[in-house]
Amino acid sequence: LALARRISEVQKPLAATAAPRTFSLYVSIPFCPSRCSYCSFISHSADRAQGLIDEYLGLLAQELSATADAARRAGLLLDTVYFGGGTPTVLSADQLKRLFAALECFDMARVREFTVEAGRPDTITREKLLAIKQAGARRVSVNPQTMNDGVLAAIGRKHTADQTHRAYELAREVGFDCINADLIAGLPTDTPESFCASLDEVIAMQPENITVHTLSIKRAAALLHARDAQSCGAAEMVDYSHKALSAAGYSPYYLYRQKNTADNRENTGYSKPGTESLYNMFIMEELQTILAAGAGGSTKLVGGGRIHRIANYKYPYEYIDRFNKVINSKKEILSFFDE
Repeated sequence: LALARRISEVQKPLAATAAPRTFSLYVSIPFCPSRCSYCSFISHSADRAQGLIDEYLGLLAQELSATADAARRAGLLLDTVYFGGGTPTVLSADQLKRLFAALECFDMARVREFTVEAGRPDTITREKLLAIKQAGARRVSVNPQTMNDGVLAAIGRKHTADQTHRAYELAREVGFDCINADLIAGLPTDTPESFCASLDEVIAMQPENITVHTLSIKRAAALLHARDAQSCGAAEMVDYSHKALSAAGYSPYYLYRQKNTADNRENTGYSKPGTESLYNMFIMEELQTILAAGAGGSTKLVGGGRIHRIANYKYPYEYIDRFNKVINSKKEILSFFDE
């Protein structure tokens, strides 16, 4: 209750800035360099899906154009932009530039926040970060999940803690002034001592945002039937994160709960004052319309005391094969706001 109260106090003035008839744009890049054992997101290994990526990006640009047209006709103004996945930086620098060029169909003049999940440290290069920066993004995520190399290997992450440090430093060198880092409490083979050391190491890097997730085992995750999918002190890890982050000057600003989490704990986003992610708050609360593009994207239309959702096809091959239905679904945006 104390945590929820603190978050409500941070959110209240931010929520007041969500003007009527504004929306956030979510763009899905459902590809990763490899699949983590705990992951249930709709993502494909880039190696296996390499033949789909260029076609996917071409169709995604068409969907973004159709979304921009529907938003204009509905009288909606773009407020925040978020590129997630998957791992957007699994794309090459040229592919990222091609993707960002598709945003030209939107009026970006009033955009208050532009975020790209760089995510996996082993996909981050100077050229990709420059492409992101030149597109206008100010926020990026560099997500280690743990700074313990043994735990990284156990969950199938093909990078090291040292690569996380180098990717973070590179993002600073390129000029990003708002960086998020994700950690997960309760990962297989991790211990409370190891998690606390990981968190202390990340705090020492001084990112503006740190998100602490609790491991949640979903039906689509490889860990579901694994012997090592048991709780390994997640409650102790999460409790330590509250204390350590508060002591380091971070405040909790959003949270959400999931089923099947280790020790029944929550996921909490922390930030330095004034660096809260508006998109993260808007996607968790019913404050603003979210228009989503890409495979697995979920549009949430909010207005007049009503909420209506439009789900895109989950997998890239479905999205490609049934793209006409994806485009036709944009009519629902107009009909919702015309009622």
